[in-house]
Amino acid sequence: MADLKTALRKQVRGRLKLLEDNELNRQSEAVCERLTRSRTWAASRSIGLFLAMPKGELRTTPILAAALSAGKRVYCPRVMKATESEAWMEFFEVRSLEEASTLPLSKWKIPEPPETFPRIEATDLDLLLVPAVALDLGRRRCGQGMGFYDRYIQRARRDRPPERLPLRTCRGDGWGTDWDGRVRAACSGHG
Repeated sequence: MADLKTALRKQVRGRLKLLEDNELNRQSEAVCERLTRSRTWAASRSIGLFLAMPKGELRTTPILAAALSAGKRVYCPRVMKATESEAWMEFFEVRSLEEASTLPLSKWKIPEPPETFPRIEATDLDLLLVPAVALDLGRRRCGQGMGFYDRYIQRARRDRPPERLPLRTCRGDGWGTDWDGRVRAACSGHG
C-alpha cells in the first residue's frame, strides 16, 4: 500500500509542477467560490484552514480573505515537536491577511502561526479544510505522507469528516486505507 501511495504522490506532484501560475490561481478562485456558496460554509463560525505550500498546492489566500471578511474565526496549522521523531499539529488563530502574510515559514516553506497565538481544540472547529494530493473512489484522502492532518483529524469530531481541497481529484482505486478516512465533501478546481 505504501508503494502505491508513494507512486501516486510522485505522479500527481509531477503533474502539478506543470501547472502554470494563472491556472493555479484560476482553480484556487473556483474552489473558493464553490466553497463559500456551500451550506457548510454558511453555518461555520470557526474554520481550520491550511496555508499553502509555495508550489503545487491550492492557494488558500482567497478562502482566508473570504472567511475573514465574513467575520469567521480562522485557525491555521503549526507542526509541533516534542522530539525530532514525535511531531503533531495544532491550529492557531490568524486574524488578518496582513498577519498571515508575515507568518514565519516552516522547513517546508509553509507559513505557520506562532504558538503564542490563540489555539483551538480540534473538536471546537466547525469546518476543517485540509489539503489532498488525491482522493480515491471511496473518497479517502492521500496527503503529503507525513500524517499530520490524519492524526489531527482523529482528534476532531468523528461524526463530521473534514472538507478536503485537492487542486485536482486524482480518481483511482486500490491505494486508500482506513487510516486515510473518508471525506464528506471535496472541492477541486475542476468541479
